[in-house]
Amino acid sequence: MKKILISFCCIFFIYTNVEAIDLGGLESIGPISTLTRTPSSVTFTCKDYSQVRIHILAPDLVRVRVAFRKGLPERDHSWAIAKTSWDTPRWGLAEEADYVVITTDELEIAVRRSSLLIEFRDVKTHEVINADARPMMFNPKGENIAAAKKLGFDERFYGLGEKAARLDKRRGQFVNWNSDTPGYREGTDPIYQTIPFYIGLEKAKAYGIFFDNSYRSYFDFGGTNQEHVTFSADGGEMNYYFFWGPSIKKIVSRYSDLTGRMPLPP
Repeated sequence: MKKILISFCCIFFIYTNVEAIDLGGLESIGPISTLTRTPSSVTFTCKDYSQVRIHILAPDLVRVRVAFRKGLPERDHSWAIAKTSWDTPRWGLAEEADYVVITTDELEIAVRRSSLLIEFRDVKTHEVINADARPMMFNPKGENIAAAKKLGFDERFYGLGEKAARLDKRRGQFVNWNSDTPGYREGTDPIYQTIPFYIGLEKAKAYGIFFDNSYRSYFDFGGTNQEHVTFSADGGEMNYYFFWGPSIKKIVSRYSDLTGRMPLPP
């Protein structure tokens, strides 16, 4: 009985030994001050001198890139991205009192001015697909960055690469940091291959988020707070790509457009 209890405690320790994402010490990005439009993007400058750029790559794919309390750097390179040149799709911009709305043939991106929150909507139905629960955050005393998304009532989550966990990651907390972890068991985290890409699915409609950040990153799918999904990193840029389905097959195809496909075997 004693051995069984010890084994259970070890398993429980392994399963729960995940660093929680603490948002308490982080500061929110400031409200929008001005915006600048280019043929393929909109850059928002905030009152705290932060910058947010929304880059329209395809009707169902946009990139969100952020620099906190400074302008976006000119250098823009990622080892994870295979396709860097895109034919800019048809899109429009409308400025409202409280929101700036970017529209493609498939997506509607509403950016709130006073408290910088981003909503991704279906352009046909105007239903919210995914939305910020809080403005994007950073640690003014360090390099930590974080984003918090609203958690759907019946939303399910899939992805993150190799994880010794159930297929549905809801209520799970995970660390993304490739680690040589022999003899792992269910709940051990992290293990060998980590990919900061996940798919959210609710009411048979799916979206994807790829957090392009090579630092140690953390994903919390409602484990700490049942109203939020959070992803954060120890440093680097807040830089993520948003994919709209609504089918999972369409998202995975677009994701492989962005990050590359394996060559066919001989």
